[in-house]
Amino acid sequence: MADLPRDFSDLTSRPPEEERLFYSPAIESVIQTTASKIHDPIIRRMFEQCLPNTLDTTVYYHEDVDGTPDTIVVTGDIPAMWSRDSWAQFKPYLPYVDRDKKLQKAFAGLVLRHTKNVLVDPYANAFVDPYVDNPPKTPHWEVGDKWHSGVWERKYELDSLAAFFSLSHSYYDKTKDARPYNDQWVTASVTALDVIRSEQRSLDKNTKHSMHRALQPNGAPFPAVQNRGYGHPSAETGMSRTLFRPSDDEAIFPFLIPANAMAVVSMSGMARILKQMHKVKLAKEFMTTAHEIDEGINRYGIIDHEKYGHMYAYEVDGAGSQLLMDDPNVPSLLSLPYLGYAYRETPINQATRQFVLSEDNPYYVNGKKSEGLTSPHVGEFDMAWPIATIMRIMTSEDDDEIKQSLLQLRDTQAGTFFMHEAINVDDSLDYSRPWFGWANSLFGEMILDLHRRKPYILASAL
Repeated sequence: MADLPRDFSDLTSRPPEEERLFYSPAIESVIQTTASKIHDPIIRRMFEQCLPNTLDTTVYYHEDVDGTPDTIVVTGDIPAMWSRDSWAQFKPYLPYVDRDKKLQKAFAGLVLRHTKNVLVDPYANAFVDPYVDNPPKTPHWEVGDKWHSGVWERKYELDSLAAFFSLSHSYYDKTKDARPYNDQWVTASVTALDVIRSEQRSLDKNTKHSMHRALQPNGAPFPAVQNRGYGHPSAETGMSRTLFRPSDDEAIFPFLIPANAMAVVSMSGMARILKQMHKVKLAKEFMTTAHEIDEGINRYGIIDHEKYGHMYAYEVDGAGSQLLMDDPNVPSLLSLPYLGYAYRETPINQATRQFVLSEDNPYYVNGKKSEGLTSPHVGEFDMAWPIATIMRIMTSEDDDEIKQSLLQLRDTQAGTFFMHEAINVDDSLDYSRPWFGWANSLFGEMILDLHRRKPYILASAL
C-alpha cells in the first residue's frame, strides 16, 4: 500500500520534474505553445503553473497486472477525491488525449474509478484513495462508522452524479474508446440514474421515509439539514432534489437550479453515447429524465424579478418558495453557458448574469482590492472566490470585462502564481487554500479558452 498523498502546499512554482506525479508530453507542448502567445509575464507564469498543477501534484495513476488503468485525483490540500472536482480538474486536458496515449489511459482510468466510486455509494460526494494504507478520515467524523468503506464524505450532491455522466460521455465523444464502458459502468450508470429519479418525488410525511436522508457516520442526522436530515418539504416538479450544494454546504431549498441544469446536459450526453453503444432502452430512460428535469426548471426555476425581469432562481421548493443568489462554485447560475445549458446572449441568461454580478445578489462582495462572489462556505462576507471570477471570463464576450477580470486574478494571486479558494477583497495576502487543484485547472482551461476565442487579449498588454 502507498503512503498518504504528497504535500505540495508550500510551492510557489512547479515542483521539480522528478517530483511531479504525472507527466504528459502533450500538455507540456500545449503549455509551451500557448505561453509563448501570452504578453503579460505574470499571467504567463500563472498559466504555466496552474494548467499542469493537477497532473503535477494531485494525480495518482495505477495499472492493474493486466494493464487496466485506475486514476485517483485528489483535490490538493485535502487527501480525498471529490467526484465533481476530479472531473473539473481533468477536463482541460481532454482535447489533447489523442496526442498522448498515457494521458488517454489516465482518462480511461478516471472513468473506471468514478464507476467504482458510484458503486461504493452513489450518495457520497468524496472518496478516499484505496491505495493508501490507513487513509485519514474526514475531520468532522464522529464516533461510529455507518458510511460505506472508502467514503470520505457522504453529502449527497446532484452535481456529483452529473460529473460522472459528463466525464463518461465527454471521454467517449472525444475518443470512441469503449474499453471503460464495461458491465460495471452500465450498472453504475443505472444506479446513478435511479438515485436521480428517486429524488424527483415530492417530499412530505408520506414519502420522506423512502427518500434520501443526510446522516453522519455515527448514524445521526447532519445538524445543518432540516427535518432530521431529510431537508425541506417540496412539491413534485420534475427536477431532482439535492441536500447539498457544490460547495458541500447544505441547500436551503432542495431543487438547486444549476445542478439540475448540469444534470440535463450530462444526461442528454449519456443518452447520445448509450444510443451509439446500442443500449437504446437505457438511452431513452436518460433522455426522458433529462426532459422532465428541463421542464421542471422552465416551469418552477424561472422567476419574474421586478428589476431584472425573467431570470433563474438559485434554489426553489416547487411550492412557491425561492432563493435568489448565486454561489461561486460550479455548477452555478453564472456558469450555465459554460455547462452548455444556456447561450451567453439569451435574454434570460443576461438577466440572470446581471443579477448575479450586482449587489442585489447577497453573495456579491466589493472591496478595496477586488470584487466578486463569496460563499457561505467560508463564513466570511469579504472573501471573493477566483473560481467565480474565472467563470465570469469564460462566460463573457465583453473584452473590457474579460481584461478587468484577468487583471484582478493577476493582482490577487499574492505572489504565489497559483489560484486559491477565496481571497479577501481588501487584502489579497489573506487567502484560503494555497493548494486547490480545481481552481488551478479552471484557470488553465480559461486561458486555453481565451487563446481559442480571443487570442488578441492574451497577446496584448492588459
